[in-house]
Amino acid sequence: MKKIILMIIPLLLMTGCWDERLVKDINLIYSQALDKTDEGLIETTIVTIGGAPNESGAQVSTQKPAIISAMGNTPRDSRMNLDRKVSGELYASKNRVTLLSQQLAEENIYSMLDVHFRSPLSTTNARLAVVKGDAKKALHVKVAETPLISNYLGDLLLGLEEVESIPKASMEDVLSALFDNGTDFVLPLLHVIDHENVVVDGVALFAKDHMSGEINADQTLRLLLMDVDRRKPSRFNLRVTENEEDRVNNYVTVDVEEKNRTLKIKKMAPKQFSAHIDLDLILNVVEYPKDTLYIEENVIKLNEEIKKQLQFECEEVLRIIQEANCDYYGLGKHIRAYHYKDWEAINWEEDYANTPFTVSVQTKVVYHGIIN
Repeated sequence: MKKIILMIIPLLLMTGCWDERLVKDINLIYSQALDKTDEGLIETTIVTIGGAPNESGAQVSTQKPAIISAMGNTPRDSRMNLDRKVSGELYASKNRVTLLSQQLAEENIYSMLDVHFRSPLSTTNARLAVVKGDAKKALHVKVAETPLISNYLGDLLLGLEEVESIPKASMEDVLSALFDNGTDFVLPLLHVIDHENVVVDGVALFAKDHMSGEINADQTLRLLLMDVDRRKPSRFNLRVTENEEDRVNNYVTVDVEEKNRTLKIKKMAPKQFSAHIDLDLILNVVEYPKDTLYIEENVIKLNEEIKKQLQFECEEVLRIIQEANCDYYGLGKHIRAYHYKDWEAINWEEDYANTPFTVSVQTKVVYHGIIN
């Protein structure tokens, strides 16, 4: 009997969750865009789905997204002004995508995201992206695939992440990189075409907290190709010749079957370092309009052309990210970990761009389809 009483007492004291929030009292943010006005104000545009009373008076989701904008001195101030435009309090716990205009990204990305990092109700798994021009335009795009633009943008970014066309870029990842001295990050770079389509043009390069450059979609695949072993773009297209009369015969499309990548950082002298990437690839030719791969000599020749072109393109990507002062591969983090005294004595923001950074690409075409 005593045990029963002891079990009943805690049940009587459990009156509910202290932080309970009823759906009928809130509006959920599913995606948002941040822009800067000509007056220097921050404009926040959100896609939200609120509730509506049914016949019994209970609030149910209308499933009709509303796009609302408000301005303020800071992102939080603009959010407070948004609260005055909706029937329930706004929460970002279901936010899937946060978009930043290129203008804001080039200034200071952290100041735009601070409100989300500090709030326990914000989801750190939301994807981040930069939009050329006004970010809010991406939320007004009408797509036939889904009536909810938030789902379309979220699925677009997640799908490209899964096939290794872009690196993962969640708020959690960006926050880690922002406070990790010696490594930088990139974000998907979106482009709105005629208010009808959203295209991923490549990635925006960041030097610490601001956008400092960009690379296109093909160059992004090379960037990931030179990244750690677990990142392996599955397929890419290369121009291997220049003299074919029929344009399509100048190109080949390959799958990366296996990849072995190593990054070596060498101390040449006090406060002076060099970096080198060794990249070995096993390839499968999935498209070669010129054909003739049933001849072994042609396979060998094609492999040499692929190797030569990849070498050139990878070197070009390294040059671009160094010019943008984007330490995407974390050279500074490595130096800080293994050569801390040198790290304290150097100014990495200035020295990174002048650090010798090279790559060596080796390829081997092992498969070339069912036509042999």
